[in-house]
Amino acid sequence: MIDKQKKAYQAMGEFVDGFVRDLSNLSDEGWSVLVEGPRDERALRALGYEGELVTVSELGRSMRAVVGRAKGVVILTDLDREGAVLAARFVRRIRHEGIQASLSERRRLKAASHGVFLHIENLSRFGRRES
Repeated sequence: MIDKQKKAYQAMGEFVDGFVRDLSNLSDEGWSVLVEGPRDERALRALGYEGELVTVSELGRSMRAVVGRAKGVVILTDLDREGAVLAARFVRRIRHEGIQASLSERRRLKAASHGVFLHIENLSRFGRRES
């Protein structure tokens, strides 16, 4: 049983490392990542993500000023019901501003997590920061 858990944990770690690399590649192409709060931001930074990150609280009323310089926004809210509601709300708001919004990375993460975790802030438990 322990070997099974260890293998699952390692597989998730490998997924998270690749996931963060993919987010970084999107950032290099001009995309920003939207997360719910500072703990989510810290988790992604701890995993080595150095691209543009925006938190929900930063958006406020001036969305265009915050994400207007981005080619698009990857919405990476938590994988729970509240995160889904926020994701839907921000897709509409971002697209209303004429900016591309993507939920594909959130869906990909949700599928890979198999319900093991629901909060972006917990991602740092699985990945390894590259030196």
